[in-house]
Amino acid sequence: MAPKKAAAAQAINSSGHKSGANNNSAQHKNNGAPHVHRPVKRIIANESLLATESEKCATSKSLYGDSMARISSNLHTIHDRVRQRAYESVLKSIKGKSVLHLGCGMGLISMIAARSLASVVVAVDQSAIVSSAQIVAKQNGLQNIFFFRGSLLDVLPNFPVNKFDVIICEWMGSFLINEPVLTEALYARDNLLASGGVMCPDSSSIHVVGVSDYAFHLDTVEYWGNVYGFKMDAMKPLVQQEVETCHIPASNIATISCLAHTVDIATMKSMDENPGANDFVASFNVCATRNATINFLTFYVNARFTNPHDPGANFVLGIRPGGNNPWTEVSVALRDPLPLKSGETLSGEFKVSVLNATRGITTVEVTARTSGGVVALETSGTYNYQRF
Repeated sequence: MAPKKAAAAQAINSSGHKSGANNNSAQHKNNGAPHVHRPVKRIIANESLLATESEKCATSKSLYGDSMARISSNLHTIHDRVRQRAYESVLKSIKGKSVLHLGCGMGLISMIAARSLASVVVAVDQSAIVSSAQIVAKQNGLQNIFFFRGSLLDVLPNFPVNKFDVIICEWMGSFLINEPVLTEALYARDNLLASGGVMCPDSSSIHVVGVSDYAFHLDTVEYWGNVYGFKMDAMKPLVQQEVETCHIPASNIATISCLAHTVDIATMKSMDENPGANDFVASFNVCATRNATINFLTFYVNARFTNPHDPGANFVLGIRPGGNNPWTEVSVALRDPLPLKSGETLSGEFKVSVLNATRGITTVEVTARTSGGVVALETSGTYNYQRF
């Protein structure tokens, strides 16, 4: 790798010609073959490719603490064309309006708003990725967009305007109410939204589905029964308390899905003083599509926008478990597996409690029971979740 970097540096420093290289001598090494002139490929170092001073001094700790600054953390939103088209439908009539984008990330949606002739676009994110987004916007000649890094309250005094016609924020978390940016979204709703303005998305729902995956249960729970000859069964309860964040193979889904709960950001309570202001309890009933033993319950959310002024801009960002989704499903391991016959109903309740809104620390209490098609069983557990 080192020789390639050196060659690249030569090309940059000589404006397209390798410094220190003798092109004439290279021609004599062709054993008499006629020389064919080929244009030298220039390697151009622009602002977006050069490391900032903070990036040059980055440590493993800083990368861990700012995971959203990693390109890999933002690529899925860039590649999600359905998502981008949904927001484009909202922004097509944005001309002359002011836009606030909370949690802007790489700023793609913010730049679409600016390109759509919004009067002003303010993009906010706590990640260092906004520095790169600002450079990209400048390179694309967007003059009506302002990027700020930090919490909303910290950067608010520097905003060019006080009210916004549209506030864009994907405020829904894996359990609806546990996304850290939700606190800022609710503050913006109460203090920065202009009269007649809209929040986008404006509602979100959580769904439940039963999953049969004994192999994953063996790998994550039963594995601790014998670890290199050591009995580590004491680890099993700790593992079972954690919420798993991973995509679910469609082949492991053993029930139909169930819409369990919906929240509307217009009616949600402020979480500044009480992080649990929007805690909820929901029930579910899922029907088995085949004979199976349910090892996990999987939760997934969708987002909806209903535009009162332009119905053509309405959209639903949905999830299909086992598919390519805008948000990752989360699963809890049932304390006891529940056997179901095809057509049998698995019912239960779950309670979502936010302990720390800014860090997304959440507990989920789950109870699930069979209807007795195979055997009448009930199991329950409390699970811990934190978004990183």
